[in-house]
Amino acid sequence: MLPGLRLRQVRERLGLTYRDVERSSYELAARRGRPEFILRISRLADIENHGVVPGLHKLYTLAVIYHLSPLELFRWYEVPLEECFQEGLTFPASETHPM
Repeated sequence: MLPGLRLRQVRERLGLTYRDVERSSYELAARRGRPEFILRISRLADIENHGVVPGLHKLYTLAVIYHLSPLELFRWYEVPLEECFQEGLTFPASETHPM
């Protein structure tokens, strides 16, 4: 199932409107002191309906408001975050960061 559709289903199951999510994102952004956490209605619609992939701050916002694990959200977008450090061991630092 597409991540945007899953997010919409979670939002609807929680009984939240786009406006509710936007309002909550403004509150989160104020708490964090960073406007990057704001999730505007148009962006949320693009994420849910047009396959737009949210950035890190927007993913965090969605996880907080929807009470989801960020790791789960990353998996929905096929990013195996929990494997990052283990996978990183297969790339020697000298090859990825030449001096």
